This record gives sequence, structure tokens and C-alpha cells, in this order.
Amino acid sequence: MHPFRQIFQFKSFATRMSVYVLSFALVVFAVIIVLFYSYSREKVTDYAIKSTHGQLYNTAIEINNLLQTVETTMYQSVWTIEESLNDPDSLYRIIAAVAENNDLIESSGIAFEPYYYKTKGKYFMPYVSVINKKTEYSLLGSQSYDYPCMDWYLIPKLLKQDYWSEPYYDQGGGNFIMSTYSLPLLDKEGKVYAIFTANISLSRFTTMIDQLKPYSSSFTFLISRNGSYLTYPDHEKIMNETILTDAFTSNNTGLENVGQEMLAGQTHTAQIKLNGNPAYIFYSSIPHIGWSVANVCPPSIILKDLDTISGQILFGLLTGMLVLFFVIHIIIRRLVKPLAAFSESARVIATGRFNVKLPEVKSYDEIKMLHDSLAYMQQSLFDYVIKLHETTATKERIESELSIAREIQMGMIPKTFPPFPSRQDVDLYAILQPAREVGGDLYDYFIENDKLYFIIGDVSGKGVPASLFMAIARSMFRSFSRHTDSPATIVSGMNNAISENNETNMFITLIVGVLDLHSGELKICNAGHTLPVQVSPEGKVSLIEARTHLIVGIMIDHEYTNEIFYLEKGTKIFFYTDGITEAENAKKELYGEANMIKTLSANSQQDIHAIVSSVICSVAHHVQLAEQSDDLTILVIHYEPNNQKQERN
Repeated sequence: MHPFRQIFQFKSFATRMSVYVLSFALVVFAVIIVLFYSYSREKVTDYAIKSTHGQLYNTAIEINNLLQTVETTMYQSVWTIEESLNDPDSLYRIIAAVAENNDLIESSGIAFEPYYYKTKGKYFMPYVSVINKKTEYSLLGSQSYDYPCMDWYLIPKLLKQDYWSEPYYDQGGGNFIMSTYSLPLLDKEGKVYAIFTANISLSRFTTMIDQLKPYSSSFTFLISRNGSYLTYPDHEKIMNETILTDAFTSNNTGLENVGQEMLAGQTHTAQIKLNGNPAYIFYSSIPHIGWSVANVCPPSIILKDLDTISGQILFGLLTGMLVLFFVIHIIIRRLVKPLAAFSESARVIATGRFNVKLPEVKSYDEIKMLHDSLAYMQQSLFDYVIKLHETTATKERIESELSIAREIQMGMIPKTFPPFPSRQDVDLYAILQPAREVGGDLYDYFIENDKLYFIIGDVSGKGVPASLFMAIARSMFRSFSRHTDSPATIVSGMNNAISENNETNMFITLIVGVLDLHSGELKICNAGHTLPVQVSPEGKVSLIEARTHLIVGIMIDHEYTNEIFYLEKGTKIFFYTDGITEAENAKKELYGEANMIKTLSANSQQDIHAIVSSVICSVAHHVQLAEQSDDLTILVIHYEPNNQKQERN
């Protein structure tokens, strides 16, 4: 063997793999470069956004301050106007001072209500403009310049508050593109008698906006409250087009969204396309007047330096990765070669052929460990499949037996409703839903000598033991009921019989009752069961406060007594097991007695089948997807003695 190969020939597979992993360091380096570029790109972009927004904010503040100086000048002149109202010609001096003392104000005027000065006629608007530091005086107002109908006059008059108008060309007034600040003048009665105006030329902002160029290829524009371009590199769009009409014309949804946000007074950054080219647009509002200023900059300018450096690094990285690709390819081929045979063997084992012979391995490294692990897995799978077949057969047999047991159990309880179709004096409906295949709840009933015997009970525990106990209890009820009409005697007999040989310590809560269908006398013996509910003919729902005795199966010769009640015509008695009130939802919240009574009250005038269905639906709505934790059993008796009498007559 060549000496160089001897140096790098390791018996341990892990050692060889560790050496090979070092070759992937270049990949890690490439990932770091990509992450660094992404991080740098984000930081450069964030800096550009913050820097540009900072400049836009400063510009907006500057414009805002200039506009506030106009407002301040106007407010400070109001009192002089009020003192000079008796001498209308002296008003020229006041508005001249306003225009001369504020460089931003090109002209100013006071537009009085028509016929305010009867000697001056319908229109009277003294007006002063300062052009090239020369003050010119004029009087506005005529049929061709009907200022009471203009926006700058009407809006502040109606609102009774100051107002900045949309920019417009003042034909017949200032004769330039201007925005008018209107300040309504009110008399002592709160009525507007004149509008005090100051006009500023938009040309005053053009230089300020044009100088805002954070990047050489960027440009800045200003829009008004309704979106009209006030400044723009394409001068034909100024006052002739809005940002929204520009977006609609070019079918540019990105510009449309930006326009909507600018008109809403928002400050934000968006990446859109202008004339088919990507561009960042930074915009900020001038809240004082409702205008917005925006700067448009191509992303390539912002990331120009970063992209240049990143391109050089990427070229070097791609060259290195190309070389590394061939190295990794050779390494992987060498590593995979001894594993291919094991892969094929594993596929054969997965098809169920556990006796397939594994390839031989002569080395003693991790490949040998893999061979031994596959051999162990092969044997373990064989043993597991054998046990699985046995377990499946046993499970199927148990499920079959449980299914038969359920059929036998459900066959023991009456399920035909109405149970006594030939009788009109009583109706009865019941339902039993086991939580498992078989359960421990029970109900039963029969009529003998015009007396309705019934039972409802809940055996402790669940499953097969409880179902057997339930079958025994049901048989005892039938047996003891043949010899007496006293529920207490029936319960006593059942208790003594069950308690005598109760080695499993199981017990049952139950209610046994006997209803005399002629007199309406209801005798009940409650052995630890939930209290029944009575629904009166008028629909009033209340608990039947019957004495609760010791549960059945605990103590021999315990004394049980009857509780006697007399039922009115139309009375319904609702019996249930605690699987109703203790039904839990996913949050472990109980359905509760209050919810049950609320549901019964809402459906008290329904027939007994509808009442049972409403309670079951209410419980299901409470439980939702939670698993049923206990058997649900309901028994409802509706007593209607007069129906039978009418039938007999």
C-alpha cells in the first residue's frame, strides 16, 4: 500500500467520516457569506429608509413651520381688522402689513359677505399682492370673480374654522398657482361676516423639494390633499394629474396603494414598480395641511456598493464550490458502496422475508456494528410478527365476545316505545348509552294490576363486571316486584341478596318506584341515586326531594322506607343517572344539574321523546369532542289519567 494512503487509512468509520466532514467547511463558509449578505442588505436598506425618512420628516417639518407662520400672522392681525371695520378703506393698510411681513405670503385679502358695506355694493374684497417687493392694491369681486361661490370662501364659512384650500390657479385674483389659507371672521353673534385670506405660491416649495435628493438617481415630489401633483419631475403632471389617476392610467396597483396611504396621511416605505422598473418610494405626511411628500429611489442605487462586493465574493465562492462538488462526490461514493448491500437487504426484510441472508462484513468498525444491528432487527421483527398475529387473534375474539355481550345486555332492557300503546293514561320513554361496549346502567318497567313498576340504577364501575351486576340487579327487581307493591320492600330484598355474597364489593345506586295509574299515587325508594325532576303540567321544573337511603350492596338488613307523592294530570317525572350531570368537556367542566334543569325548563311543554332528545343534545353540545366518561341513562314518565277515562267512556 502507498505510504500516503496508509497514513489516512483509519479502521474506524466514525474517524473517516470526521475527516470527510472537514471538507464541508467551505459549505459552512458559503452559508455564512449568504447570511452576512442578507444581514448587510437588511441593514443597508434600513439605513437608507431611516435616512430618507429623516430627510422627508425634516422637509415636512420645515413646510409645516412655514405654514404655521402664515397662520400665526393671520391670527395676530384679526384684532386690528375688527377695530377698523368702521373704516373699510383702512383695511388695505392691515392686509398690506400681512403680505409685507411674511415672505411666504404672496397676497392677502378680506372677502366680506355680500352687501356687508351697502355703500360698497354687493362685492367688497380689498386685496394686496407683493410682487418683487412691490405692493399692489386692488379690489376684487364681480360677476366674473364671484368669490362667495369659491371653495376658499364657502368651506371655512360653513365650518366656521380656518381652512387651507386645495392648490388652484386664481384667475382674476392672484393669477398664479396658489393655496389659500382662509380664516373666518365672526361677529359677536357668532356669524361669519368676512373671510380673511392669505395666498402662498407653490413655487416657494419647488426649490425646497427639488433639493431633497438622498441619492443621485432619486427624485422627490409633493402631492396635495386630493392627490394632485404639486411638484414632479414631469412638469406636465403638475396640477393636471393626481397620483391615483397616474396609477389608473398605468395600471399600477402598487402606486395606487401608495397613493391611498399618502392620502390617508400615513408615513411608510413601499417597494413598487415605476415604468416597469423596481423602485423604493418613501413617503411622509404634512399633517398640518394634509399634503404628503415622497421620494422615489431605485433599489440598485441603495445596494450598489454592497452588490459589487458581494458579487466578487460570490464568484470566488462558486469557483470553490465547483471544486468541492467533485471532492464530495468521490467521498460519498466511497461511503455508500458498503452500505448499498445493507440497503437492499433491508428492503427485502421489509417485505416480510425475515430469513434473508445479510452481506458479510470483514471489518470491525461501525459497518460491522450496522451488520449486527440489522441481524438483531431481523430476528426481533420475526418474533414481533408472531406475537402480533397472536395478539390480533385474541383482540378480535374479545371484541366479538364484547359485541355479543352488548347485544345480550341491550336485549335485556325494554326498547319499544311507546311501551303501552293500548293505554292512554301513561306514556314512558327511556334511553341508555353505555360509555364502553357494555355498561353498568339499567332501567326497567312493567305494568301489573294498573300499577307501573319501574327502576333506574347505576352500578359502580364500568365494562363487563358492571354489566353482569346490572343483569343480576334487573332480574332481582323483576323477581321481588311480583310479590309486593312497596318500593322499599323491593329495594330491601335486592340489598340483602346482593350484600350477602358481594365479595367484589360492588354496589349500585337505584330508584325503585310504583305509580298507581288510577289514583296518581307515586311511591319511591331512593337508594343513593340522583334526585329525580318533576315537570308540572304548567311547565314548572323542580327536584323531587325524596329521602336518599344507603346505596344497595353495602350493608345487610338496612332499613329502607317509601316516599309517597301524588301526581297531577299531565305531570312528567324525569329520572337519570349521574352520567348526565357529570358529563365533562375537554376543559374538565361538568354539565351540571343547573344546565339540565335549564334544558328541561326550555322544553317542558314538549312530549317526553323530545324532552329526552333535547337533554341528550344539550349534553353532547357541552361535551363536544371529549370522550364519553360514563354511561348515560334517562327514564321519563308522563302521567295522563284523564285520557284513559275518556277512552273508557
